[in-house]
Amino acid sequence: MTAKKKPALTALLLAGCLILSAFLSGCSKKAIDTNSSANSESSAGETYTGKIKEIQGSTITLALGTLQSGAGGPSGTKSGSTPPAAPGGTSGSEGGFGAQFQANGSTKTISFSSSTAITISGSAFSLMANELAVGDVVAVTMDSTTISAVSIQVFAAQGDGTSGSIALTATKEINGTTSTLNNQKLVSAQSNQNSLLVTNGGSLVLNDSEVTKSGDTTSEDESNFFGLNAAVAAASASTLTINSSSITTSAEGANAVFATGENTVVRAADLVIHTAGNSSRGLDATYGGSIIAQNVTVTTTGAHCAALATDRGGGTVSVEGGTLDTSGDGSPCIYSTGSISASSVTGTAGDSQCMVIEGKNSITLDGSTLTGSGKNGVMLYQSTSGDAAEGTSVLTVSDSTLTTKSTGAMFYITNTDAKIQISDTKLSFSSGTLVEAAGNSTNNWGTPGSNGGKLIMNASKQTLAGNIVCDSISTVFLALQSSTLSGAIDKENQGTVSLALDADSTWTVTGNSYLTELTDNDQTLANIRSNGFTVSYDSANASNSWLAGKTYSLTGGGTLRPMQ
Repeated sequence: MTAKKKPALTALLLAGCLILSAFLSGCSKKAIDTNSSANSESSAGETYTGKIKEIQGSTITLALGTLQSGAGGPSGTKSGSTPPAAPGGTSGSEGGFGAQFQANGSTKTISFSSSTAITISGSAFSLMANELAVGDVVAVTMDSTTISAVSIQVFAAQGDGTSGSIALTATKEINGTTSTLNNQKLVSAQSNQNSLLVTNGGSLVLNDSEVTKSGDTTSEDESNFFGLNAAVAAASASTLTINSSSITTSAEGANAVFATGENTVVRAADLVIHTAGNSSRGLDATYGGSIIAQNVTVTTTGAHCAALATDRGGGTVSVEGGTLDTSGDGSPCIYSTGSISASSVTGTAGDSQCMVIEGKNSITLDGSTLTGSGKNGVMLYQSTSGDAAEGTSVLTVSDSTLTTKSTGAMFYITNTDAKIQISDTKLSFSSGTLVEAAGNSTNNWGTPGSNGGKLIMNASKQTLAGNIVCDSISTVFLALQSSTLSGAIDKENQGTVSLALDADSTWTVTGNSYLTELTDNDQTLANIRSNGFTVSYDSANASNSWLAGKTYSLTGGGTLRPMQ
């Protein structure tokens, strides 16, 4: 696989937007110079490097800091600042591919003219100052009290979004040809090298073989996104089938099986996987690649090593049957920035959540048993790292068992819209909190004050026990069909929470509760068992007009009444 030539400016900008979306507010105009390491306030050149916090008319406020370059270290975090890690993936950092902005805590307010030109890498292409947006990282050079230059340089070329800047190589490569291999022992101990690579439309069937990989990656990002240093990689619309084989890796950034690029498909059956380094996942797909597997055993022991994963650009992983065991920090059984489905699997995450969905992506789980030990059982969130598009996280769970040994919520939603469809599933947790939709103040996911969770949860033939927690910047809509709920809802009266009960569902109230909206197909309210507690509703909400602003006696001695 040959290295890509530098693209033209327009194409480069588009690729830069994919790679640096954590820095930029949109994908229309600009990227960051990763070679810059300017001080936050250089007295010699009066240059200020900072992230735009606020724009008020002709004034911008910068959070000053340093823009640093370089790939992440062995922990799987990117260089520069050290934000909390995004479970199963790279760190939930501000920064793109190989670059990070580290704030130093100071700010600078600067006035500009609407006609101020912004150059990009010194080219003739320029923007107007009024095209700047909150979240952009800029280097501003001052002349006395006025702006003499604003430079937003194009990010160094890192490929076309389906391949990295380091060409994939392997000890065994199938390049555009068709082959069948049996009883192979494929080994790579070289840094950045795959043991097996199928590329450029190639097709391979591998049977009854052993694949091993050692030798660390030099770029966590290229390993995470493009399959660099993976034991087995398929790329560029290739097809790989693996039967009755084993894959073992003992290196940093050494994923076991990696599929990247549209129309790239890996099929696997009766596969045993073990990875021991950090950022070394079991099955991983990116940029539209697909993995379809049956009867797989995946064991990972490093940090950021989900058993099943998708990453930058989205991918599809489908597994039927097998076991998924992880023991490292930030290593859930399943981590999705794409589409992942699993049925008839058993999994244990020794130091992470059962499952994590980031951004506009999904997980479908059926007939499976997953146990987690990290904070919260299942997390749906948006890290703003650029690895997942913004949108609705969708979780569908049926006929399964989910257990968490942590003190957090069974389902935690922050900085994203989310939908959960759950049916015939046993939930086991000790915290007493079934759902928490809330902003986050310590993880730097989103903008404080507007990074709450917005959840729509539909439960069918389901037993739910636990409280619904919702903060002032979050919303929860819970609909029960032939289901039961035992718990208090928004007992702190902070959030926006709606409950819909069909005639075959019941709610057993375990604490004073507050509802923005209540819908009940049993308008006698006999299916609300109060245990002496009060349920308050928003009488000003039009959806509650059927309650006519009245107070009602509930079964068990409590009342349903308008909020005071």
